[in-house]
Amino acid sequence: MEPQSMTKSDAASPIAVRDDLQEACWDLPAHPQAVGEARELAREALRVWSLPGLVEEVTVIVSELVTNAIVHGRPPITFALHRRGPLVRGEVTDHGAGRPASISAGADEVHGRGLAIVSAYCSRWGVEPAPGGKTVWFICADEPGRLR
Repeated sequence: MEPQSMTKSDAASPIAVRDDLQEACWDLPAHPQAVGEARELAREALRVWSLPGLVEEVTVIVSELVTNAIVHGRPPITFALHRRGPLVRGEVTDHGAGRPASISAGADEVHGRGLAIVSAYCSRWGVEPAPGGKTVWFICADEPGRLR
């Protein structure tokens, strides 16, 4: 997994700081182990940014979105985090043609709850077109009640 620097000033570090915006971006392999790797990358970025209160929310959301990109999308897969003040925006980009859609999952269903989980853990989320695919994004706030 090759980290990508979001700024030209520090190409060695995937976690960059520019003014009041902090960013990190990584290319992920399209295999199930990438889900755990993405969680660890998120934990490390939030630790560097002194946002331990967002670790649980962000890692749960990242798990769901990276899993969806692996199962339903197409490589390459990119995972990015952007922090401005108490807000963190996460993005998972893949090159699949489909758009994620919430489905109703029955009590005995194994699949179908991912986007409901994402919605429960973040302030907002959505989907944007990206060159050759889509980006699923989410926002979490380190201030209770800020965006919810």
